[in-house]
Amino acid sequence: MTDFSQYQHFGTLAGANYYLVDTDIILIIPGKDFFDNAGQARESVEFQDAYARKLGKKCATLVVMSNVLAQDAETRRVYNEQAANGLYYGAALIVDNALSRALGSFLIGMSQQKVPIKLFDSVEKGIDWLRSIRPA
Repeated sequence: MTDFSQYQHFGTLAGANYYLVDTDIILIIPGKDFFDNAGQARESVEFQDAYARKLGKKCATLVVMSNVLAQDAETRRVYNEQAANGLYYGAALIVDNALSRALGSFLIGMSQQKVPIKLFDSVEKGIDWLRSIRPA
């Protein structure tokens, strides 16, 4: 289990906690038994986009999918639109159980891949990959 206290907590909304791994890597940890919906997704996207705009450079997201129990098509559409807005350089989805792996794989399969998205079995591996693809 990852110790998230090592990262800077900078928000709680839409049923999730937000941390900064680096100034440009946003770690998102949905609450236990999280049912993602379009309203929460929009709130989350607005929060992340506002941060990226304020930072003034592209960011990446690192989402711990293990607490997510469901996500509908409208919610996935909101995230696809976020990926197309030019504010992000990558997304890592952390999957550590069969349901989170299935949701993550489905999200990747249905996305338009505006930014690179990959599945990982640990936060650390996701961070390493995001750092390796960070724009210069």
